[in-house]
Amino acid sequence: MNHSSFLAVFPRQLRYWMFHCSLNALPSFFIAFFYLNLRDNVYAVAGMLAAIVTFILLYATLTSLPGPFADQTHLLPRALKVGARIRGWISGITLLFLPATPLLLFTPDLWCGQLAIIMINQLAPFTGTSYSNYGPSPTNSSFLSIYSTTLLEGFILSFILLMISFFALIFLQSRERRKFFAAGRSL
Repeated sequence: MNHSSFLAVFPRQLRYWMFHCSLNALPSFFIAFFYLNLRDNVYAVAGMLAAIVTFILLYATLTSLPGPFADQTHLLPRALKVGARIRGWISGITLLFLPATPLLLFTPDLWCGQLAIIMINQLAPFTGTSYSNYGPSPTNSSFLSIYSTTLLEGFILSFILLMISFFALIFLQSRERRKFFAAGRSL
């Protein structure tokens, strides 16, 4: 794949990841806006949006660069897309749970966000940022602290996407293998 093919693939990948990253960010946005009361903090909103844009550009670039992710017939991008669809369904179902406070405990975004806050708090002596035990508040959240927490949460959620994609890859490989041998071929 050369420079011109990257430019041909990138807009399509940008649209795809814009949809999926935005959909997957909705539960975390909902939690931050309504449970952490960050909707009135312009810096917090800007930090979250900047982190989401970072992930959109990262995924779109990764899947547009020369290599197996740019080849749509290769198993890796197919597994990643299956993982993204499954994660999208999880986000959609999570959105249904969010208005009911007791069901909030079943959302992966809450747990990943809490893990990100714990990790940021462990780094607080080195960065000068910290949150309360329950997360950021409108008074102690700066652009950088929210951006870094959202990025960290996104990486944790991306690790979950990677694990889902790994299992999808195993499933796709076994299905391809069955098709191959069902057609009467041999190695």
